[in-house]
Amino acid sequence: MTTVSLMTPTPQFANDLADVVRIFWGNAAFLVNETGGGVTVRHTESAQNGLRACRMEMTGGYAGAMENVRPVSDDPLLEKRYHKRQIKQALYGVMKQVTGENPPWGSLTGIRPTRLVYEAMSRGLSLAEAEKEVGEIFDVRADKARLLSEIVEVQSSLPPPGRRDVDLYVGIPFCVSRCAYCSFLSGEVGRGKQLPPYVDALETEMAGVMHLIAEKGLRPRAFYMGGGTPTSLTAAMLGRVLTAARPFLDRAAEVTVEAGRPDTIDADKLRVIRDHGAGRISINPQTAHDETLALIGRKHTVAQTEEAYALARKMGFSHINMDLIAGLPGENLEMFLKTLAWSRALAPESLTVHTLSIKRSSLLHLWEAELPDGTMVSRMVDEGRREAQARGMRPYYLYRQKHMAGNLENVGYALPGRACLYNVDMMEETGNVLAVGAGAISKRVNPLIGRIERAPNVSEIGHYIQRADEMLERKRALWSFDAF
Repeated sequence: MTTVSLMTPTPQFANDLADVVRIFWGNAAFLVNETGGGVTVRHTESAQNGLRACRMEMTGGYAGAMENVRPVSDDPLLEKRYHKRQIKQALYGVMKQVTGENPPWGSLTGIRPTRLVYEAMSRGLSLAEAEKEVGEIFDVRADKARLLSEIVEVQSSLPPPGRRDVDLYVGIPFCVSRCAYCSFLSGEVGRGKQLPPYVDALETEMAGVMHLIAEKGLRPRAFYMGGGTPTSLTAAMLGRVLTAARPFLDRAAEVTVEAGRPDTIDADKLRVIRDHGAGRISINPQTAHDETLALIGRKHTVAQTEEAYALARKMGFSHINMDLIAGLPGENLEMFLKTLAWSRALAPESLTVHTLSIKRSSLLHLWEAELPDGTMVSRMVDEGRREAQARGMRPYYLYRQKHMAGNLENVGYALPGRACLYNVDMMEETGNVLAVGAGAISKRVNPLIGRIERAPNVSEIGHYIQRADEMLERKRALWSFDAF
């Protein structure tokens, strides 16, 4: 592991600079304004005649330097943004020098790179001009910049959320087993002792949310039940939760329930989901290889995925999403191509291609499992995109995470007319969200001034069960005023 001494006059941006280094050295550690690292990055600045010069110099086993000069803005908010961008790009230039690498997303470290395209278009640029600008300024590879503009094209064809529109998210933080790569705050079902009181708490919170929606004249837009694994609940429990949400479901433009794990799906649960109006479900195999499923703790088989999928089709579900992961331990390109071909035969209406991200809170972080290298994972992701395009799907949302293999991305693809409104609202942070359940986060968005207010629920399941009334009051406070 490389330890970097980061000597900077802007320690408030130290984490941002560390993110740039980790594009190239993913496991680097940092000493901020302290000596002792095997590598030293020295950051200096000077300002004159309305220009700021930023210089980054690296010493200690690697040698490189880069200077970046740009005007100083009179707007304090813009100046902070541009200042951070300037020093990140200077350090990025040094890292390219010393490593000889050309990362696919260039100097970008943010979660939502589509925002840069929208920002450029808000200044009057065309979509093609915005694509070009993002590529040039941030050194984004041409195919990735084009991917962003394709996503913006699809999103622009969807009905935008109105000021009084609201999405409803229901979180079910339970799984029948914990996947090795999972970093979510989910609990294993075990003997199921927490399930009944959790559903009781959800019903309490949901009743209050239904009243709040009516009181404030909010318009239901999209419903999403996620987790965890919602189908960890019994059919009866699923029915109780969805019945509590029925006033919303009856008016929503879109209803999604993650059926997720194939080993939790049966006819009774699917019937409950269907009868409550869900037009979209997810059945997520992640891979078409039983040995990988066993290794990562999925505790189901490829055959069970096929059986669950066939059952859902038989019961009338016409929109099924499938999630796949590129870069799983022990897999190579040939195995991933087999997974893509296998999913093609099942013919889901939408497909999400994830890149493995190893979070410190996941079990995989503690393993010494053999993982595909960044070059191979990049080829997997590229093949996923080609496969989706060959099926007539278009990309409609994208997000990136830290610690992703190959510094890549997660992309959702869908057939025409099958893009998920909720996913777009969440990824672009353009829609209001009322969220119930442990760890769920409600959001109120004012797009005119770019301001978002949040009201998080407590994450620990036991605390949520005891404090469901308090969680409802947090949402009431979020909607206690008419405008920002």
